[in-house]
Amino acid sequence: MLRTSVVFLALAATQAPTPAPARLQPTKPQEIQAYALTVEIEATAPQLKAPEKGTPEAEALMGRLKTSSKLRSRFLLTPDVSRQEVLSTDFALPAGTIVLHKAGDKLYAIVDPNSKTYAVMDPAAILNLLEGGAGVENSQYEVKVQHTPEKKKIAGFDCRKSVVTVTYVSSIPLENDRVMVQQKNDVTVWHTAQLVSSAAMDHLFFKFQRDKTGRSQKILAAELGFPMEVSFTVTQAGSGAKAATPQPGSFHMAVTEAKTEKMDPAAFKIPPAGHQRVEKNPFAG
Repeated sequence: MLRTSVVFLALAATQAPTPAPARLQPTKPQEIQAYALTVEIEATAPQLKAPEKGTPEAEALMGRLKTSSKLRSRFLLTPDVSRQEVLSTDFALPAGTIVLHKAGDKLYAIVDPNSKTYAVMDPAAILNLLEGGAGVENSQYEVKVQHTPEKKKIAGFDCRKSVVTVTYVSSIPLENDRVMVQQKNDVTVWHTAQLVSSAAMDHLFFKFQRDKTGRSQKILAAELGFPMEVSFTVTQAGSGAKAATPQPGSFHMAVTEAKTEKMDPAAFKIPPAGHQRVEKNPFAG
């Protein structure tokens, strides 16, 4: 019996010790590819008048649009999410502000990286400002796209020129009645097939989101590539004795730099991780 125990102990001593379980290392998020663009925008609407009961966002923007308002931004774009960083120091939103948007959504997250907070903005308030007030109803959308043979390079990308005309009728509340206003949008677009982003198209053509049929957005998405330079002129014509005052305006956007970058997917998370939602006017600074 003693001999058996000694043999057993000797055999046990020759067995390799069981290794300690490996410590799991945190996995690094897989980076995603995004387009990094520097964009310059200039807009003006000198005859713009604030609608009654305008929101703070609309009133702040209105003050900028009465004179020429310029905005320089850096965009990071995936196919369905955009991240815009305000670079200008004299815009309605402070420099460093981040604007996040997912294609197809109507709301935007306005992020303050310094205070780790974000506010949610409905661009309907901006549309009310541009089109004459709350309660506007648009209908009878017509979209025409004419492609031209003109081509040029913008920020290293091959671009083609197209001319777009979008018309529709706005029914605007006025006193105890409604007036009809014919809206016409003349748009010159230099676009490329080398980049793709639904979020960018949402940004550029958000003015047409009131087309409840979705036909305008579908036509523009099918006919146009990625917008690299856009000139947008808006004219209005009222009808009837109580016709609303026309509020024409213009808008110009140009991409000055474009490249691809590898990004942490957390940069495109909506709402942003580690940020608290606040109920405040992001245009107040």
